[in-house]
Amino acid sequence: MGIAVVVLAACTQSSSSHVAGVSPSVATPSVATQGLPGPSSTPSPNASPLATVGFSCRLPIYTEGSVIEDSFITFPDGAISPTPVGTGGMYFDRAFSRWLPVPRREVSPDGAGYAYVDYNGTDFVLHVIAVASGKEVQIPLSTQAFNGQPDVLDYSADGIYLVNAFEHLQAGLWLVNPSTGALRQLSKDVYPVFSAENGIIWVQTLNLADPFPVMTASSAGTLPDEIDRVNLKTGTKEEWLYIPGKGLSLMGLDSRGFPLIESALWGVDPNARMWLVAAPDAQTSIYKGELVQSLSGGITDSHGVWFGSANGIYLYTNPGYLVKVSDHPGYPANGCF
Repeated sequence: MGIAVVVLAACTQSSSSHVAGVSPSVATPSVATQGLPGPSSTPSPNASPLATVGFSCRLPIYTEGSVIEDSFITFPDGAISPTPVGTGGMYFDRAFSRWLPVPRREVSPDGAGYAYVDYNGTDFVLHVIAVASGKEVQIPLSTQAFNGQPDVLDYSADGIYLVNAFEHLQAGLWLVNPSTGALRQLSKDVYPVFSAENGIIWVQTLNLADPFPVMTASSAGTLPDEIDRVNLKTGTKEEWLYIPGKGLSLMGLDSRGFPLIESALWGVDPNARMWLVAAPDAQTSIYKGELVQSLSGGITDSHGVWFGSANGIYLYTNPGYLVKVSDHPGYPANGCF
């Protein structure tokens, strides 16, 4: 697995000079038999024509309302198959054919365990659960170690990465050994939003050179305008994308490890963009329009990156297209298999 986006309630919009490589057209109404679409004009979020994909698979999805409901979408016909019993799952664990009550970032790479954080009235507690047996280990996390609510950034092969939040993301990165419970702080000053394992962490920051940063006048504060790549093994940080006057958020990584980054203003922004950034400050525009702001839950597999929204399911393909593949609202709960 190894790919995770941390989602914090107050950060949904910070959630995306140096702008180059802008392409004028970005969307498509169809996908050819090999799964590669042709270009077309940008559709509105609610009227995007459906693409017909050129492969067969089942995509697990979940929808959130008064209860969480789980389903599968079968491609290429787009048929919906609700699960017989509602489990409230946000991730379908293929290793055990079981729905788990946590998002993908909180599930181990082999699917054998998952983790989440709650508060017991005195300390925060990291719960680590074995899927097969249901055995649970509770690891206390002292409130004095965090400025806010710790959250799981990624249950990775490196260990369980934790971040820190209170109304918005705060600085700090920790790593927990799930076998021993040992906790160590890896950084005090980075704002981690994405883990790619092997010591690679994507972080957001506010570049102080920005003369007009996006100030939200809300608990979200001022939006980050820069996404950086941090190598924890070497201690190096590399500026990957900086766009003054915009809020940036990392939406996911494609199958090659290149980040998809949203740039947008606070609130509805018709000029919001999805960028593919293959090298520092070398971005290509994938999509322009407010649709970008509605997409979340990116999960990468061999077909591309799957996104969910209240308007349907979308697929980003490596050649650089974003297509709508289902009108069914929901969010991916694993790759399509």
